[in-house]
Amino acid sequence: MPGHQARPLDDHRARLGAGEIYNGLWMMSTSPELAKVGSAAGFDYVSLDLQHGLIRPTDVLRLTDAIRASGPALVTARVAANRFTEIGALADAGVEAIIVPLVSSVAEAESAVQALDYPSRGGDRSWGPTAELIAGDVQDTRAARPLLFVMIENKDGLAAVEDICAVPGIDGVYVGPSDLAFAVGALPGQHNDAHAEALVRIRTAADEAGVVPGIHCGDGAEAKLRKEQGFRFITSAGDIGAAGRAFREDLETARS
Repeated sequence: MPGHQARPLDDHRARLGAGEIYNGLWMMSTSPELAKVGSAAGFDYVSLDLQHGLIRPTDVLRLTDAIRASGPALVTARVAANRFTEIGALADAGVEAIIVPLVSSVAEAESAVQALDYPSRGGDRSWGPTAELIAGDVQDTRAARPLLFVMIENKDGLAAVEDICAVPGIDGVYVGPSDLAFAVGALPGQHNDAHAEALVRIRTAADEAGVVPGIHCGDGAEAKLRKEQGFRFITSAGDIGAAGRAFREDLETARS
């Protein structure tokens, strides 16, 4: 869909609020070509990983431009850490949804909210319209803010998940299933009753608080399972993993 205009953030907010399922692509590479391919493929969001991926702040603008160039995907990014400056920089760059890792308490959730809200809304964010200055279209965005997802992935975060979900300004939670597995004494990718119970607890807490339950998955089969379990913001493919699988499949077919 070359040239298709990006959905306004308010549209994404309304769709998620209405209960729609969002399937996303996780970007760890700095390839604008793969970002364009993912957006054109029809993913509901494309997320840039600044925590564990190869992406750095200097890559964000060209990657977000690539996402918007090929489709209406929600432009998303996971910040490296729950730090005021880094969260604000992603917002200034025009990222529409921000995922904050390793949120372990109400205080940490509130800190993330304050980094995105201007003082007029009770936060600490300072005005830095980086993306707007580049586009030559500076507007009053004090009433606007990116969607905010906080990650539940450790023992403390799980213990406080109901209170975290109730923090005003939190739009959703996003499960890091591998770290959550370690937190409950399990191994990633292996069934474990404590892990399964933790997922139910997180999804239930999100539903009861009226925020979006999200989760990270490695492929479409896992994503389908998580959708059946009630998650609604679901990373369903990763650029590096999906490319590797496709390369191996084509190679095996060629050699067979």
